[in-house]
Amino acid sequence: MPLTRFSRKEFKASRWNYQPGEHVATIQPSQGGKTHWNYELASATEFAKPPVALCIKAVDPTPAEWAKKLGWKEIRSWPPPPRWPWEAEPRGYNLWPKHDLSMRQDALEKTQAAQEREFKKLFLSARRGGQPVIAGELYGLLAELHLRNLLIEGVSRGPSAKSPIWYDTQKPSGTPGVSMPGQFFNCPTHLFLGYDPVEQNRKRFSEIGGINTQLVMETVSGCRPSCPPDCQLHIRVVPIPTPYGVKPVSELLYINKNGPRGGYMCIISVF
Repeated sequence: MPLTRFSRKEFKASRWNYQPGEHVATIQPSQGGKTHWNYELASATEFAKPPVALCIKAVDPTPAEWAKKLGWKEIRSWPPPPRWPWEAEPRGYNLWPKHDLSMRQDALEKTQAAQEREFKKLFLSARRGGQPVIAGELYGLLAELHLRNLLIEGVSRGPSAKSPIWYDTQKPSGTPGVSMPGQFFNCPTHLFLGYDPVEQNRKRFSEIGGINTQLVMETVSGCRPSCPPDCQLHIRVVPIPTPYGVKPVSELLYINKNGPRGGYMCIISVF
């Protein structure tokens, strides 16, 4: 079954049909461009309230660069500080709790405690409705910051409150001691899947309801040397020069579970 391939520009301009409260999941291996794609997609999306992106890493150029580009404000805690009467509300926020970068033995514990506290306040306030959260990497939120219950509740009831969660993960099969709950595969309306060479990861996509899961697993297994140049079934990985070195950026398999006749799929090219 061939799939239609769209450029990123065309997809965002004429194929991206997002409704309030719908969850978004991006799944692909590390360094594939997940964070960049979340911001790029957010720039083409109308939200009821300014979205809030969670920033976990001590140093991460991607959120900082996109904040400047999109006019988002970086804040250390939630809720954001009061604005002056003449100040317009930012278009979005990067919630970036301060990291303790000292040599103290408890530096990491202090940093994670601050992140857990501020992120938890955001998720609790989002329950009132309308607040979009771009959560980023699930592993850190589940395993390190103990937000498992709030995340599961959010993806399970978020659409009714129109409080969407956009999240990503690089290892959908989970890790020893940290499972990946099935809600994170079945609840999103929109899924973007990158090339994944690990069979165990691809098997988790069988939990995505309402679609041809065999086609999904075959597509994200990637192009083979025998594939024709115009292959419309498998996605490709393209080495892209960036200011931070050459990155293997994957095309994306897009799954919309609320499309015509119950859903549809297409491939989004790297450019």
